[in-house]
Amino acid sequence: MRFLDLDLDFFLNHNTYDTGVDSVRPGAEFKPWSAPKVQRFLEKRCRLSLDIPVPGRTVASHDAVIEFWRALIGTGKLNIPFEVIHIDAHPDMSVRGGLYLVSGMLQIDAGNVPSGLEQEGVHAGNYLTYAIACGWVASLVWLPLHETLKDLPRCHGDARDGLTPPESRQGAEAGKSGVPFRISSWYRWGAEGPFDYMVLSRSPHFTPPESDTLVPVIERYMRQI
Repeated sequence: MRFLDLDLDFFLNHNTYDTGVDSVRPGAEFKPWSAPKVQRFLEKRCRLSLDIPVPGRTVASHDAVIEFWRALIGTGKLNIPFEVIHIDAHPDMSVRGGLYLVSGMLQIDAGNVPSGLEQEGVHAGNYLTYAIACGWVASLVWLPLHETLKDLPRCHGDARDGLTPPESRQGAEAGKSGVPFRISSWYRWGAEGPFDYMVLSRSPHFTPPESDTLVPVIERYMRQI
């Protein structure tokens, strides 16, 4: 099964950071995409259609995606493991949960998972690490706002901080199985098939108020469940 994981902060001119203050949203220097541009992206790249809306949900923040997944899995509507297309300005994969990348495969250091995730708790910056640790994710494609990693903000705990594992791991871990992972340019990528479910995270800490006008635009392609 294939799941479309959208974050509203992807549809901006620049990457944003959390302001650190609950009541403060990013400023006017961050400009949202126009509604027609968002529609073109959803229809051309994601292969969404207004005629066949995808079952999904709008949530405030990405940590709520875990509860959505858990509910779908619990009712047997979402079979695990499932493919995830993560369209977001940020990777949302904390390496403090024991996550690292070897030869295009995301792997979990099982010894670090309990301590790493329990200390942090599940939040918007590590929910994908949690889902991988649970064995829910079959493969992961991340479409960042910018094409290359060097263009992205360096955030402590991002999966890209662990792209090169310690030397001691490289030989021993290379043969292990894991979750296939790749980063793709959003203007070159195209969905390989229809999505079974989708979610939209509003992420107010990472989006200016002007971005809110895009929520109903995206929701037109979604059947709320």
